[in-house]
Parts: sequence; C-alpha cells; structure tokens
Amino acid sequence: MPETKATTTGERYPKRAARAAATRAAIIEAAGELFATGGYAGTTMKAIAERAGVSVESVYLAGSKASLLSAALTVAFSGADDDRPLPETQAYAAVFALPVDEALDRYVELVSTSIARSDALWRTARVAADAEPAIRALLEQSLARRAADIAAAGPWLVARGVVVPADADDAVATLSMLVSHETYEHFTDQFGWSPARYGAWLRDALDRLIVHRSQGDRS
Repeated sequence: MPETKATTTGERYPKRAARAAATRAAIIEAAGELFATGGYAGTTMKAIAERAGVSVESVYLAGSKASLLSAALTVAFSGADDDRPLPETQAYAAVFALPVDEALDRYVELVSTSIARSDALWRTARVAADAEPAIRALLEQSLARRAADIAAAGPWLVARGVVVPADADDAVATLSMLVSHETYEHFTDQFGWSPARYGAWLRDALDRLIVHRSQGDRS
C-alpha cells in the first residue's frame, strides 16, 4: 500500500503530530466555548486564538471560521473530531451490539447527553445560517448527516425484531422527531425540564411510540 503524506508524517514525526493534534483540539475547544456564549458574529479568530493560547495564524491554519464551528459541533455532539457516521464510532457501535433493552437505555443516555452538550452551538448555527451562506451550507450538511445516522436505526430495529420492515420508515421518522434539538428545546425552554428529565421522557417515548406500538400492531 503506498504511503500518504498524512500517515508518514504521523509515523515519522510522532511528537510533531501529537503537538499539532493538541493545538487543533485546543482551538476547537476554544472556538466551541466562544461560539456557544458569544454567537457566530461575535466570535473573532483573534478571540479564539487568545482563548486557545495560540497564534492567530495557527487558528487560520486549523480552518475557516465556519469550519471551526462545524468541528466544534461535531466534537460537542459525538465527543470526537471525527466525521465518521455515528453508528461507526466506538460509543454508538457498542450500543448496536447490546440486547434491545440495554441498547435503548444506553442510546438514550448517549444521545440525550450529546444533544444537551451541543445545543448551544446548534442554536448558534441556526441563527448564523440566516445571514451566512457558509453556515447555511454547514447546517444543511449537518442535517443530512443526522438523517443518515438516524436512518441506520431502521435496519437495526428490523433485525432485532422490534419493528417489521413495513414499519421501519415510520419508526425512523418518529425517532428523528424525538431526538431533535428542537424537541429538546421545546421541553427545556418552554417547560424548564432538565436534560435528565428529557432523557427519562425520551426513554419512555421510545417504548410507547416505537417498541410497544409496533408490538401492539402485531398482536
């Protein structure tokens, strides 16, 4: 297999690669904190550099302002600077390997935490999308990726006997509504629910609207 520049750099200069990764992580963390509290327009590359303790040049090398928001959203939701589909990440892949009840418990724990952790950045992106074409494109990409991630639950639900194939699309549509940031905000903003209460509601809703509903349809 031919060597690539990325792999050979990491293999030949591990300390340099580790420093670069640490710098990028610090920049993304700083960007996420500032975007979440100051919004997109109110956050400058200079402010990100100061918060991260790096040069402004290093921030620009890490990516554009829009790409830093994208990376910060990814890290906030999935816990890693990784563009792989969620079902392929270690945490979510482990969920799909569990028995159904345990998988649903763990899934709710993961996804409710992810939504709560990334919600401020999601709000920032929604607001900025009205004025910034780059953020609008980012939001569309994020929604498309989210739809693909959720769609992966359909075959799993069928394979585990939770729903019949004919009901898979309805189950995915229901799941998409349940785990949206907007649904989370409906409860936390309008009714003052805590993230933990949303998680408890989500677990119950999965049972009532997907698992037991499908079982009832077959009885």
